[in-house]
Amino acid sequence: MGMADEANASLDKLRADIDRIDQELHALLRERAAVVKRVGLAKRASGGAAAPIVRPGREANVIRALVKRHDGAMPVASVARIWRELIADACQMQSPFRIALHAPERSISHWDVVRNHFGTIAPITLCGSAQRVLQELETPGTIGVLPWPDHDVPSPWWPHMATSDLSASVVTALPFFESATGHFEDRKLMVVATYPAEESGDDTSYVVVQTDPELSRTRLGGLLDRHGLSGHVIATSGREDDFKQLLEIDGFVSRGDPRIAALEQQSEGQIHRAIPIGAAARPVGMLDSRG
Repeated sequence: MGMADEANASLDKLRADIDRIDQELHALLRERAAVVKRVGLAKRASGGAAAPIVRPGREANVIRALVKRHDGAMPVASVARIWRELIADACQMQSPFRIALHAPERSISHWDVVRNHFGTIAPITLCGSAQRVLQELETPGTIGVLPWPDHDVPSPWWPHMATSDLSASVVTALPFFESATGHFEDRKLMVVATYPAEESGDDTSYVVVQTDPELSRTRLGGLLDRHGLSGHVIATSGREDDFKQLLEIDGFVSRGDPRIAALEQQSEGQIHRAIPIGAAARPVGMLDSRG
């Protein structure tokens, strides 16, 4: 047998190996889907139908563990993307959901960020305003995606999250991971939903504070430190008697956190209200596309 014949025989063997592995992978995917279905049935049988299907904290830790243990020639960003698809599909199989997205700038790249996180089969509706997204949350199974808060934005969406008649929370920060070959500057988004934020062990929380307009950021930082909170202002809204600031706080902070109550009560009148509006698992950031 000549060298060319040996090379062809070797290629045929390698291609046969790939075909065999593909069949095994497909069988495992079908098995996984069957288990996911049984999980959904078990939840309903135990009276857990009202429990959230999407588990942002658990999902974040699945991806973190995957990234940590991965090695080999396949890019880790590709592996993370495959698992995000599996996670999203599992959620859809248990309880279908849809996405309401408002992205006034760079909407195409933001659409891609949403697809990468919530999967290829999730229906996405592009909304003309942030207020429309919040209204869409009234429809069961809807998840909202909104622009990242910033200073001096007309009619920002985040102050509405602190009202008593809106039972929604910030639950995720996007993108949770990025590929080094697909990076797009400043395409951060916040995910809001009627299911609760979930602690992952490495989180960032968001708190709306109504403050005296004269309260300096240095003074605010000192008040946070006094109550065991570390954070900073990421957005402001309003003037005079309705001045609000959005704080990004290290760690997981719930609405019942005693530190928030103490911050409000012991600020010498400079903080009128302090309301946590959710939390997000800290993103893993940029993943080297070379693995």
